[in-house]
Amino acid sequence: MVTTGAVAIALALAAGAADGRLLLCRPRIAGDPALARGEAVAQAARTFGGRFLDYGVVCEDDGEGARAARRAGLAHALTGTAEGRVDGSRYLLSLASAEREVLLAQASVEVAPGADAAAPLRAALDRLLAAIPPDPEARPAAGPWITVGAGAAAMVAGAVCASVARSSADARDRAGQSGDWTGYVENDARWRSWRTASGVALAAGATAVAAGLAWRFAF
Repeated sequence: MVTTGAVAIALALAAGAADGRLLLCRPRIAGDPALARGEAVAQAARTFGGRFLDYGVVCEDDGEGARAARRAGLAHALTGTAEGRVDGSRYLLSLASAEREVLLAQASVEVAPGADAAAPLRAALDRLLAAIPPDPEARPAAGPWITVGAGAAAMVAGAVCASVARSSADARDRAGQSGDWTGYVENDARWRSWRTASGVALAAGATAVAAGLAWRFAF
């Protein structure tokens, strides 16, 4: 069983950043093991699509779970007990901070004999996830991509301005070849104006794209 936990930690470390996952310790069993149905906790956690990393072994208390989560590079651990009684199963789930080794929240679930435990346990896990305090250092999800999108739009506008500038330059050249000096002057002024607008838009767009990507991946 210890090997299973070590493998779970190794997989987490190989995966890189914590990416919001929690370490899930198997619950401590009390009372009648058959009535406790401890495996229901892991089954409910699997419905969260990989949000929980199954440690595979029991953590004796919140502190042990927190330390195991910290070794795996995860910010939080979920520990608990599953008690089997004649009148059903009783679960007590605890959420702990890996860094501070302190209890953040608890959820209690009681399931009648023979009743489905997955739905109430999933609801309890939802409540515990909602109790996780926001990470002040978390990267903004939308801001960088909004910046990149605005930069891309500016670059498209710059390309349009460049196209208009080329058309004005062509019109200026035709006017010069035909001796239409008024048309030449007007189209030359238009070409200069659109060329400047194109340069400004392209430069601003490229800067915004670079800034957005740096914001997302470097900070």
